[in-house]
Amino acid sequence: MEVALELLRELAQNDKVLWVVGGSGVVSENNSKGIKEPEVSGNYVTMTADNWHFHLGLDSITGIQFVEAESHRDFLSYYVRFSDAQEETLVRGYFPNPYLDEDLNRTELQPNKLKAFHDFRDRYLGREGIVYVRRSP
Repeated sequence: MEVALELLRELAQNDKVLWVVGGSGVVSENNSKGIKEPEVSGNYVTMTADNWHFHLGLDSITGIQFVEAESHRDFLSYYVRFSDAQEETLVRGYFPNPYLDEDLNRTELQPNKLKAFHDFRDRYLGREGIVYVRRSP
């Protein structure tokens, strides 16, 4: 998926994205402080920030979903999910939550944050099978 690398590069330009590596068994949550341009070597991309990095096999990405997910009963999260052929989550990039302020306290909807997610999603939706899904617990 050529679009996967393009998407990873664009996500890396936003220092507010929360990177979640893994999806079952072990999950690592990482902020974007000091995130750098992804490095590509063969079929692998390395994502690096100040205090973490991960390697991702581009050929293992078989699905990309833009997700609006319910969590904590009355809370929504917005992210991009990269998955493999078994539908296992490889990595997720969470957008700044429109229901949280800068100190991560709940607040009223901040439309500009939600618009940022929708604009990003709309640029990629439909390309190489990228879909939008809504998930509830």
